[in-house]
Amino acid sequence: MIGRIAYGMLFCVFIPLALAFWAVRLDLITRLPKVHSVSVGVVLTAAGLSLMSAGMLALWRHGGGLPMNAFPPPRRVTCGVYRWLAHPIYTGFCVAVCGVAVLVGSSAGFWIITPLAIFGCTAIVLGYEQEDLRQRLGEAERRPLLSLPAATESPPSFAEVLAVEIVVFVPWLILYESIGHLPVHGPVETYLASEREWPVKSWTVLVYTAAYPFVVISPWCATSCRGLRRFATAGIAGTMVGMLLFVVLPFVATPRFDGSDSSVFSRWIEMELADGVGGRNAFPSFHVFWSLLAAWLIARRGRWWALAGWIFAVAISVSCVTTGMHSMADVFAGGVLFLGVSRWDVLQRKALALAERVANSWKEWRIGPLRVINHGIYAGLAATVGMLVASSLVGNADVASLALLAVSSLIGAALWGQYFVGSKTLLRPFGYFGSIAGAAVVAVLCLILGQPIWLTVGAAAVAAPWVQAIGRLRCLVQGCCHGAPTRGSVGLRYNHPRSRVLTIAGLGQVPIHPTPLYSIAGNVVIGLFLHRLWSVGAIPTLIAGFYLVLSGLARFIEESLRGEPQTPIVRGLRLYQWFAIGSIVIGVAMTWVDSTTTAAGISLDPGRIGLAAAIGMIHFIAMGVDLPESNRRFSRLV
Repeated sequence: MIGRIAYGMLFCVFIPLALAFWAVRLDLITRLPKVHSVSVGVVLTAAGLSLMSAGMLALWRHGGGLPMNAFPPPRRVTCGVYRWLAHPIYTGFCVAVCGVAVLVGSSAGFWIITPLAIFGCTAIVLGYEQEDLRQRLGEAERRPLLSLPAATESPPSFAEVLAVEIVVFVPWLILYESIGHLPVHGPVETYLASEREWPVKSWTVLVYTAAYPFVVISPWCATSCRGLRRFATAGIAGTMVGMLLFVVLPFVATPRFDGSDSSVFSRWIEMELADGVGGRNAFPSFHVFWSLLAAWLIARRGRWWALAGWIFAVAISVSCVTTGMHSMADVFAGGVLFLGVSRWDVLQRKALALAERVANSWKEWRIGPLRVINHGIYAGLAATVGMLVASSLVGNADVASLALLAVSSLIGAALWGQYFVGSKTLLRPFGYFGSIAGAAVVAVLCLILGQPIWLTVGAAAVAAPWVQAIGRLRCLVQGCCHGAPTRGSVGLRYNHPRSRVLTIAGLGQVPIHPTPLYSIAGNVVIGLFLHRLWSVGAIPTLIAGFYLVLSGLARFIEESLRGEPQTPIVRGLRLYQWFAIGSIVIGVAMTWVDSTTTAAGISLDPGRIGLAAAIGMIHFIAMGVDLPESNRRFSRLV
């Protein structure tokens, strides 16, 4: 009973209050546009709380328990509000957070806390709840109404098509309009100089605006649930990538339309621009992306449907230029985005094939008692790139502190690995959280001694995701941080006898989750976002805090897919998932610390390049050179 009360207090009292206080703090140190409406805020808050209440009531009445992952209901609930939504409580919570932010006019609450609440709920579902439900209660017998259809060849029902319309287009519209009103710092026009001279054909706005009904109607043309599902998943993926590019890239395409034409078509273009987004959300062009995706779905009905659909999609793409709404670069980017997400299955197979070649590429050379292993090259390259990125950002600041952070993080990673997973088999393991702890110790000592360190910490945070992304290639070869077996036949297969996947986990030729690839993708996204924060002048502690929060959320999901037998399970979570939660908490606390603003510009000189190479060499030796005949601590890598 004490545990249940504490759990309820944590999620019903402490976390909401912590988010509220965090929003107040972030409002003081960020410069984001305010979104304030009492009526809209009340409606959203009431809707969110009602949805949460309905979910809790359904779990109590039909599931025999409360919404507590630590003390879960004994029965799966698929009726009531769960007939409509898979996760009504999480959905309601996120809507309520957004509602409160709009109600009180908290810009940080709307632009930062609400997205992080959505990411946090997603991490809980993907990193714990989804698999826990499957193990305890088996697969769900039926899908919620508001979900994507199953991948079958049967024709989609009215309800399935309507669900896709809501699940795919409504979130896209909300994100598009929200991001479209964010300011762009240091905007870069995507128009070429010659494009500015091209005439605007206002009558082509008829084709341009026809994209809206064309795209919205296209799901109703789906011939099978499989095709409709592929359309929906491609649309969601394209939305995520496109919105990320809107946030991290300063590209704009100020419309070339000047209003000189007094025709009815000119007024029509003015209506198109009335939402105030203008050229903010231009690269990539979603007009192009959605039109091509709609044509792809319609083409599955037959030859003549395909011909008509593709001609119309191309005409819409051309109208993006003739109306002056988009540059050629925007149109090209929209086409590339479509090709990427529509061919996702092909890209996935190629990525897995490439990852398998890297994973099974172990090579070693003997030099007397020493052994040099090729995967150490990735560790050295990661450290070198990290030092180059970080040192280029700190301006004229002393880069010696960066080198100290790099070495201390390596020592921390080695000590951490010894304490948590070190054994007779693993004599020299390394741990990510130890690297963070090692760098943190040095940062605290510098603060105690009165040495300026925050600028260095912020720069290191910007570089850290790229260090992790490159370093994961070493994990692929060595076999550390590997995934658990997948549920199907698609996965990463190891066959090299030196890999930890074979020597420790015994999963040779078993398809496993490519967790290093997941980590690389997540770190690239985090790295792009943090670099954008730096470029707009965010304070270093805010950047470092967001790194810890975002990497903690990503690692919570990734760790749930790991398959390393030496990682202990603590109260239902893998040990490193608890550390990921700790990273999130520390990251939030970090944003409360006042620090100086970031340095402007990028500076690299031969001295910094040489120092980066030296740090890279140290990491290469530590992670790629060992004494294979010795059984002493830190002697052998495998």
